Amino acid sequence: MYVLLQSTAVAPNSLTVIDFLADFVKFWQIIVFVFGAYQFWANRRERLAADKVRESQELLDSNYQAWLVVNSAQGKGGSGGRIDALTNLARNTRSLAGVNVDGAWLVGVDLRGADLAHASFEDANLQGARVAGARFSAASLLRADLADLVGWREIAAVNYARLQDIQRAPHGFREWAVEQGAEGDAVIEDMSAENFSTQFRAV
Repeated sequence: MYVLLQSTAVAPNSLTVIDFLADFVKFWQIIVFVFGAYQFWANRRERLAADKVRESQELLDSNYQAWLVVNSAQGKGGSGGRIDALTNLARNTRSLAGVNVDGAWLVGVDLRGADLAHASFEDANLQGARVAGARFSAASLLRADLADLVGWREIAAVNYARLQDIQRAPHGFREWAVEQGAEGDAVIEDMSAENFSTQFRAV
């Protein structure tokens, strides 16, 4: 029996080698894990950066297409895709200053928060338009249909906006707008250079 046990026993030196190999394997497992985690983190940063660039380019492309729709339909009646185009531009860029949509059918257009300074909506149908936070400084709304205007009391600016002959405006809108500096039924006659410059600076 003693001889059998002695023959199957592992030498102390053998145990030391096995322990060393086990620790060596564990060490490299940790190295591989750490390297993999770093690669994942680095790739994630690259993916996020690429996604950001792609989203920025998609936004530019979307805005370009929207402006193309708006400008190509200028002077024409109907919608011509301008409802979605203006809504997207208002959401993406906020600035629609100087846009001309005279005579356009813009029922339900969402212009919340948009900068519409010097924009022209003459003879346009804005029924149900959402305008909270929009800036209509020096915009022209001559003969525009303003039925069911949503959020008009939250309009950010309406100074020097032209409201002559607006149609179906919400009750109290005209009076409120005039109090905020809009032009009501009386057209300003003094268009001297000094007066115009003063008005422009106020916008």
